[in-house]
Amino acid sequence: MPLPGSRDGSVVMKRVSHGSFLQRTVLKHNVVFTEGSKGEEAFLLVDGKIEISGNVDGRKKVFAVLQPVSIFGEMALFLEDKTRTATAIALEDSKVVVLNRDDLEGYIESAPPAISAMLKVMVSRLKSTTKKALRAPNIPMGIVRVLDLFELNGKTEILYDSAVRHLSDIFVCGAQTIEGYLQGLAGQGHIAIVSAEKEGVATSGRRIIRVQTPHLLQTVLHAPKPDHQD
Repeated sequence: MPLPGSRDGSVVMKRVSHGSFLQRTVLKHNVVFTEGSKGEEAFLLVDGKIEISGNVDGRKKVFAVLQPVSIFGEMALFLEDKTRTATAIALEDSKVVVLNRDDLEGYIESAPPAISAMLKVMVSRLKSTTKKALRAPNIPMGIVRVLDLFELNGKTEILYDSAVRHLSDIFVCGAQTIEGYLQGLAGQGHIAIVSAEKEGVATSGRRIIRVQTPHLLQTVLHAPKPDHQD
């Protein structure tokens, strides 16, 4: 996932330049880590290109192709069994910075205050309420959980394009998949996707997602399931 708070990852890159972290070169076609292995480290891609893939129904499925500056492999650090949920392979000679859990927590501490606070809340709640979902990711419910976290923290309007981009990175799936689920939530009345220009927001021409259902997660979890008729 791209680093929050800095498009070029300047906070982390500055520390790298001062020798705080270990930098590793991964040659083209070499494996960084494999799905199912144990993971004690995350990685910051600073140069090159990394493919993230997994085994789906016995076949390889490419979830994402990462470019600098992106963090990958961080999911295992927040799972109790520290199991890798995907395989990472270098598509070209690449340079990565090795990050342990303390490094990630240090980055969160060094991020701008508002972003740092949001990250802390999201990490804490995701760890305590979505352990099962993280082991077997459910993308629709994952999206609901993320939107619910923002709503609970008073953030009910989110830039659409930015949300789609970051959600696709988080759940390692295509933007079209995320947009499809967002349209489904909009069809159910849980969110509205509207023009920011119409709302008087300074980002003319952009769309925003407005969370319309308070306590979105609990509402979705307790919603009656539709009856199936033959």
